[in-house]
Formats: sequence, C-alpha cells, structure tokens
Amino acid sequence: MSTTVEHIKQEIRALAPTEVDELLRDLQQEYAMPEDSSIEAEWDAEIARRVKDVEEGKVELISGGELRRSTESLLRELGIARSK
Repeated sequence: MSTTVEHIKQEIRALAPTEVDELLRDLQQEYAMPEDSSIEAEWDAEIARRVKDVEEGKVELISGGELRRSTESLLRELGIARSK
C-alpha cells in the first residue's frame, strides 16, 4: 500500500468509535454498489426486452439438443476438452 493509504489508516485508528462509524457511513454512501433493487429492476427490464424480441420473432429459438451440439462442436474447434 502507498504511504498515503498507510497514513490514512493511522489517522483512522486515532478517531473515536463514533467518528469511525460516521466515516464508514460516508464512504459506503459514496462508494457503495448500486442498490439490489436497482439491479433487480435492470434485470427485469432486460428480461422484458428479451421476451419481446422472442414474441416479435426478432430472435431465432433453438432446442436444447441443438444448443448442446453447437456448443460441443465449438469446443472441439477450439480444442477445449469438455469436462463430464
């Protein structure tokens, strides 16, 4: 770690527990991953888009067997051994 990070860690160790809590909350708000609900909403929108594409005939559906054969063929072409 850089000397800056080490310095910051030392400064944090000198803080009162309530100050550390406040700092952690601030950092989580600023650098946190998106809320689960927003991720779920994005997936819902993606699923709806894909369903619409299928319903409108914009994509070609294939059977599971055809998918398996195509995948195995591609793996053979790439020289990748399929684990069983």
